[in-house]
Amino acid sequence: LRFVDAARPNDRIAVITFAGEAKIVSELTADRELLHQRIETIDTARGDTKLYDAANFAMNEVTKQAKNSRRTAIVLMSDGLDGTIPGISGQQGSVKYSYPETLRNVQEFDGVLYTLWLNTEYEAMSPLDTQPEAFDMGHDRMKEMADAGGGIFYEVERLTDLAGAYEQVVADLGTVYSLAYRPANNTRDGHWRAIRITVNRPNAVPRGKRGYYAN
Repeated sequence: LRFVDAARPNDRIAVITFAGEAKIVSELTADRELLHQRIETIDTARGDTKLYDAANFAMNEVTKQAKNSRRTAIVLMSDGLDGTIPGISGQQGSVKYSYPETLRNVQEFDGVLYTLWLNTEYEAMSPLDTQPEAFDMGHDRMKEMADAGGGIFYEVERLTDLAGAYEQVVADLGTVYSLAYRPANNTRDGHWRAIRITVNRPNAVPRGKRGYYAN
């Protein structure tokens, strides 16, 4: 609800929840009243968290729905724990996408990925609890996905910090530039081509995708 309120009036927003599976709460719309109504219906879902499956689901859905959009972005809010990470409590269950596959798809995604990492760590009292190294891996992978997606990684220690993070994401989306160039190498061999963006303005930091696969 805070993100919807912080967004600009013309921004279209979709909402996806995920636990055992990803579910579309609301498709892309600029109708704030409708978004509020749909978000109010969200309830706690059961099932082990399939974070990577959900991220791929979101990228596929956004790509289908945002063909006429000037700018596309996904804001992923999670503690980064996926059922495939070693040391996670509970059963893993079947998954469609591994982390390496997800990271590559993030790199190929025609949009920006922001990640909001929520700190849910607790003290493990037994081997059946989620272990500290699992929380650390979830944190690091959320950061890595944001780096690969050309977005920003935010650490959210308390839920009250979310409002500020949302406002920063909205402000950032309003000041992103779209740059294009024609590569000298026209060979489509599927290899990774690195890109480095530099700026000559003081106190300015360039941020974006670090390359692409020549498919």
